[in-house]
Amino acid sequence: MSANSSSSVILIGGGVIGLSIAWELARRGHRVTIVDRGPLARATSWAASGILPPANLATATDSIDQLRGLSHSMFPRWHQALLEITGIDSGLRRCGGWYLADSPGERAAMIGMTSFWEDLSIQCEPVTSRELAMREPVLRDWVMPLASGASNGGAAGREVAAWWLPDEYQIRCPRYLQALVAACRIAGVEVIENVPVLDIRSSDGVVQVLLPSTSLSADLAVLTSGVWSGQVSSSLNLQTSLVPIRGQILLLKTPTQPIRSVINVGNRYLVPREDGYTLVGSNEEEVGFQGGTTLEVLESLKQFAFGLCPHLQTAVVAKSWSGLRPMTFDGFPMIGRVPGTANVYVAAGHYRSGIHLSCGTAEVVANLIEERDNVVALDAFRVGKQQQSLNRYLSA
Repeated sequence: MSANSSSSVILIGGGVIGLSIAWELARRGHRVTIVDRGPLARATSWAASGILPPANLATATDSIDQLRGLSHSMFPRWHQALLEITGIDSGLRRCGGWYLADSPGERAAMIGMTSFWEDLSIQCEPVTSRELAMREPVLRDWVMPLASGASNGGAAGREVAAWWLPDEYQIRCPRYLQALVAACRIAGVEVIENVPVLDIRSSDGVVQVLLPSTSLSADLAVLTSGVWSGQVSSSLNLQTSLVPIRGQILLLKTPTQPIRSVINVGNRYLVPREDGYTLVGSNEEEVGFQGGTTLEVLESLKQFAFGLCPHLQTAVVAKSWSGLRPMTFDGFPMIGRVPGTANVYVAAGHYRSGIHLSCGTAEVVANLIEERDNVVALDAFRVGKQQQSLNRYLSA
């Protein structure tokens, strides 16, 4: 499709990726419809913590780093545009992030990460335990248990390795999604909620999307259904391309904000909000398409939060939830046209980074549809590559 022509496009899935692509396409003059099996802006996208780690498009050479760098650079503009159009503040803040390690394994992993950040010219400042305790006083008991007289089970004399990354952002995912939904409606996107897609058929330059009581026709369709993208149509051969990985999050409430910045310890984190809420996450469970939380995991998250920040022991448990992250076999999202079709695309498999990669993915997919050049090398995201990798693994 030429860059100057408009098209009719059906987005199948109304999470952050589908909404972002829909808004970008509508702003470019395309006629867009979103179909979702449930309500818009729920499921995994709503459940995310909203951590946006630093990235640098100018220095990135790997495809996923290019996509992350593109999206990270776009977020301030998107946030401002959404705020002006909808009046909804998505809570984007450049709050900075701490990366901490107190075990040999975590230190080794972080040494690799700091080398990676340095290669990308991402600002990364090593910080002593004493300075960390001064800059985040509520961590003092965890950082220097003897000096503070704490009895939190910390090892005596423990030396924590710490790094400060000032370019880490956070965003409030429910508000970001609300803003995207509102912007899509304002831009004229048609919305069909709580209706499952039964099948997708592509022939003679037309895509037909079959619903329980009717069908929709368009020039193009884009699968943006997260973990369910492989289950929509068996004819697309994507059934085993995505693996759902459950993550659980605990939300705590204190009268004031206990910490200033995001705190990362391995795959676990604390995300502070200005209104006194603190998100505690997360874990990874391969339990199929089963959602929900478990007492065991929530208790482990609580103990992690209390051990790291004893101030949170007085917090009220406000809520807990889970989400199913869409993981591909090779760890790269699927972005591109489905093999064997002329007009069916996929944008799914962003795993833990769907929110962070949303606006970059929207630009990439819109450029693909319009046959424009992209600043991101897309071969690593080629649809079907994940299936081929899995088949080789299973036959080995």
